[in-house]
Amino acid sequence: MKALISPLALALMAGPLFAQTSADTDQRLSDLEKKIEKLTKLETRKDDAKDSGFTVKFGGRFHLDSVFFNGNENRLANGTQLRRARISFKATFGKNWLGEGDYDFADSTASIKDMWVGYQGFKNTLIQVGQFKAPFGFDTLSSSNAIWFTERSYSDVWTPDRHVGIAYQTWGERWQTKLNFFGQAIDDTNNAGSLDANGSDQGWGYAGRFTVAPVLVSETKAVHLGVATTYRKPNADYSTTALTPLASLQYVVDLSGRPEAGKISKAKFLNAKISNVDNWKQYGAELAGVWGPFSWQGEYQQTKVYRRAAVGTGAAALASVVDHSFATYYGQVSWVFGGQRTYEVSDGLFGKVVPSKNGAWEVVARYSKMDQDDLTALDAVKGGVAKNMSLGLTYYMNKNIRWMMDYTKVDNNENAKPKGVYGGIVNDDFAFTSLRLQVNF
Repeated sequence: MKALISPLALALMAGPLFAQTSADTDQRLSDLEKKIEKLTKLETRKDDAKDSGFTVKFGGRFHLDSVFFNGNENRLANGTQLRRARISFKATFGKNWLGEGDYDFADSTASIKDMWVGYQGFKNTLIQVGQFKAPFGFDTLSSSNAIWFTERSYSDVWTPDRHVGIAYQTWGERWQTKLNFFGQAIDDTNNAGSLDANGSDQGWGYAGRFTVAPVLVSETKAVHLGVATTYRKPNADYSTTALTPLASLQYVVDLSGRPEAGKISKAKFLNAKISNVDNWKQYGAELAGVWGPFSWQGEYQQTKVYRRAAVGTGAAALASVVDHSFATYYGQVSWVFGGQRTYEVSDGLFGKVVPSKNGAWEVVARYSKMDQDDLTALDAVKGGVAKNMSLGLTYYMNKNIRWMMDYTKVDNNENAKPKGVYGGIVNDDFAFTSLRLQVNF
C-alpha cells in the first residue's frame, strides 16, 4: 500500500504542475502532501493493528427450561425458568496471548462464570490465570451447550467446577493433561453469607486430569479413557456473623444436591454435610467414545472426607471423629440421526453435535446413582442414596438451536429427603419431565 502512495501522488500532481501558476501549484502540492500524510497514517494504523493481533469475538446463549413433576409426595415446584442467559467474549492479544469472559444474567442476577487470560507461546500448551473450571469431571467440564440432557448427572453436584487459580495444560496427538492450583470461586460465600464476614480464611486446592484416546481413527471414531483427582481444604468459617469464641470455628463440606432437575424446584434430596473437615479428596475414572452416530460416556467418582477435631477440644474429641467416603457413577448412550458428534483430543471432551442442513435428531439414555450414606458405627452420615433413570429426545434445528425433552424416574432411599419446608418426606420416589429451548451464537 505504501509503495503505491508515492506514484499515485506524482500522477495526481502532474496535471496541476503544468496547468497552474506557481502559487496555485504550491497550494495544490501542500494539499496533496496532507492527503498523502493522512493515507500513510491510516495505513500505519492498519499495519499496527495487524501486528498486534488483537481480535475479539462475542457470543452468548440462553436456555429456557420447563419442569413438571409427578408422583411426588413432597412439594416440588413445576414451572418455567431461564436457566442460563449468558454473554461471552473470546479475545486474542498478539500472537501468543488470549482471554475469555462469560457473564450469566439468569435469575435476574449477574454473575461471572469464566474470566481468564492465557499464554500459548509453547507448542501444544496453554497456561491460564483467572477463573475457569478445575480439571475434574467429564460431565462438569463439558459445555452446557453440548451436554446430552438438560441437566448434568449427579456427579456435577460435588465437582470443584469454577475457581480462581492458575493452570498448565498440554496435549499431543492422542492425549492431554491439565494441572490446576486454585483458591476460592469468585462468588463463593461462607456460612455467614459473605466472603469475609469475620476474617475467616478461604479454602484452596489443586486438581489434575489425564486423558488418552487409545483408539483414534478420526474425530468421529474414537475411544476415550481418563483419570482425575482433586484435593481441597474447606473454608474456615464461623457459624454466625458475630465474632464468637475460637471453638466455634467451622470447617464444613456441603455435598447436598438436587435430583438432576434444574433449579425450578430448589428441593435437595441428598444432604450430606460434614463439619470439622481437615481436607477432602476426590478420584475419578472416565470411559467415553464416539463411533459414527453412536456415542457413550460414563464416570465413577469417589469422595473421601478427612476430619479434624473442633478447635480447642483436644485429643478426646479427635477420637470421636470419623472419616467418611461417598461415591457416584453414571453411564449414558446416544444415537444421532442426521448429524455427528465429534471428539476433541486437546480437551479430552466431546464437541457439540453438528447437524446436517436438514437438522438432526438424537435419542439418549442415562442411568446414574449417588450414594451420600456412610453408616459408620460412630458419627454416621445419612445423606441419602438416589438412583435415576433418564430418557431424552433432542431435535437440532441447526448448529445454533436445539429443542430438548427428557423424562426421569427418581428412586430415593429412606435417608434421602428435602427440608421440612418442602415436606421433609423420606423415600419419595417420583418422576419429572424437562423441556428446553437452547439458543447459542
